[in-house]
Amino acid sequence: MILNHLIDGIFLGGLYTSIALGLTLVFGVMRMVNLAQGEFLIGAAYLTYALSTQIHFDPLVLLILVVPLLFLTAYVLQRLILNPLMKRGQETLLVATFGISLVAQTAFALVFGNNPLSLNAPYTFTGVNIIGDKVRTIYVIAFVAAVLMVVAVYLALTRLRFGKAVRAAAEDPMAAASVGIDVPLIYAVTFGLAAALSAVGGTMIGLSYGFAPTSGPGWLLRSFTVVVLGGMGSLWGALLGGLLIGILEETTASMVGAQYRDLIVFAFLVLILIIRPQGLFGRKVSA
Repeated sequence: MILNHLIDGIFLGGLYTSIALGLTLVFGVMRMVNLAQGEFLIGAAYLTYALSTQIHFDPLVLLILVVPLLFLTAYVLQRLILNPLMKRGQETLLVATFGISLVAQTAFALVFGNNPLSLNAPYTFTGVNIIGDKVRTIYVIAFVAAVLMVVAVYLALTRLRFGKAVRAAAEDPMAAASVGIDVPLIYAVTFGLAAALSAVGGTMIGLSYGFAPTSGPGWLLRSFTVVVLGGMGSLWGALLGGLLIGILEETTASMVGAQYRDLIVFAFLVLILIIRPQGLFGRKVSA
């Protein structure tokens, strides 16, 4: 029985990793906490829903359209709104991203209404047998997607010329600018990439749980728990943090009841902040 909960927790952790990667990437490069992260996730779910009702493609196939659209939206937001505010300090950026969050929630409600929605696919309610445990197929897909995204971003940051520019801008923006790196462009592209990663996580949320205009803050808190545990800015930390949170949630919920999931996870977040506030893997985005 315990083994089953461990397996469930690992694959649930893959979903949590997929929703937290955008948050940790933005913090690792720009040292900015994006309070609109939840709205990027839910926005992706709504966009996938809108497209699926029109052209009736599988939600995962529609990521071909949703990912670039989220990238473009976030790129424009960073380029036109957030970049000019970077020099004013983190408090200003927190207020700005919080404002974007509120605007997005209002827009979702106006366009789609307040009733919860969900994404449907043939595998939504199916399961995969893993060592005698039946795991939801969408959790398996989310786990594989999370691992692939972590590896892809890590390789991009460490092997590509653009990745080296990103790491330089993250380490010392002034020094990077002095050698000809366009730091505002790096920030805008990074914010766009973070939103593109969130598009995958948001679609997984829609397929797994459903969503409503005000669902974003809850997923932001879950993402924040993952990145704090793994270490703000650490890609591999986000993966391990997601897996640990998934395991913690599944195993403890089986003992004390599923209604205490959120209480357990957020109490654990407070404990981590007290004992090891830097997380398991520090703050380097390439760690």
